[in-house]
Amino acid sequence: MTPAYTLRNVSFAYSGEPALRVHDLRISPGEIVGLVGPNGSGKTTLMHLLAFLEQPQRGEVKFFGDNVHGGDLLTVRRKVALLLQNPYLFHESVLANVMWGLRLRRAPSDKARAAALEALDMVGLDGFAHRYARSLSGGESQRVALARALVLDPAVLLLDEPFNHMDRESARKTEEIVVQMSRERGTTVVLTTHAIDKVHSLARTVIYLWQGRVVPTGPENLFKGNLRAHGSLFDTGRILLELENGSTQGDFVAIDPLKLEILVTAPDPGDPNVYSGKVVGLSDENGRVRVVVDAGERFTALLGPSDSVLPQLGLGTEVRLRVRSHAITVL
Repeated sequence: MTPAYTLRNVSFAYSGEPALRVHDLRISPGEIVGLVGPNGSGKTTLMHLLAFLEQPQRGEVKFFGDNVHGGDLLTVRRKVALLLQNPYLFHESVLANVMWGLRLRRAPSDKARAAALEALDMVGLDGFAHRYARSLSGGESQRVALARALVLDPAVLLLDEPFNHMDRESARKTEEIVVQMSRERGTTVVLTTHAIDKVHSLARTVIYLWQGRVVPTGPENLFKGNLRAHGSLFDTGRILLELENGSTQGDFVAIDPLKLEILVTAPDPGDPNVYSGKVVGLSDENGRVRVVVDAGERFTALLGPSDSVLPQLGLGTEVRLRVRSHAITVL
């Protein structure tokens, strides 16, 4: 299946300062993807590239298999809707705001009106058509902006911190719409948020950004430390990690939670990077089981629901954690 997006060797900088460096990234069509990272990690820059508001200074961005060049930008932009966390609404009625994009595309007035009313109903604002848009609450304004994006039936919907200014009802409705767009229309949805619980409840795939780079884990498996023994060891101050290929520089390690192994029996003698610990957290996470193990550092592992070790795990269970070398990325 052709990815909705393929990014290779992409870099982008502001005034010479690197903001984004992506070696290889693919986003599947029809998928809900979460984009997570602290402020300044490159989330907004990446969203602007995915919306084709910016172009990479190096590398390539493919959209459904096609290279995007300057002359193609208008065409592909019409297939992508970007909803900003502080959307601008015109000094007009709610209905006029939602119809705005269709008017630009010269859709017949009656069809534009019908589509706009349907979109308002979809976001739970039936009856708001003739309200003055700038008089609405923050959550209602966000839903009007969402309806304005949905009415264009985009192939890709980009949501930048969509839950920031929403009340509980608006957030719930937006979550329903995101799932509906993905399942029923095959829309590719990419959303950024600081609400990690919402990301994991909505998105099957989560992309973590840190200092402009894609890393294999979120902050829970990101450890600061120092290289030792000519780059063959990484010392976090609590544990020593053996690096198979060594490293010449790096102040952090990221450990992929999908590649951690939890053992309830003794490992082979001499296995590197095996740590004794205790299970301190167990929870469901979008089809997987999140297991938190305190083993000097606090590690998070994501296990499949059929993993044979799960029936033997409970809070307080003594385990061994094995960190394979291919799970470690030095940053």
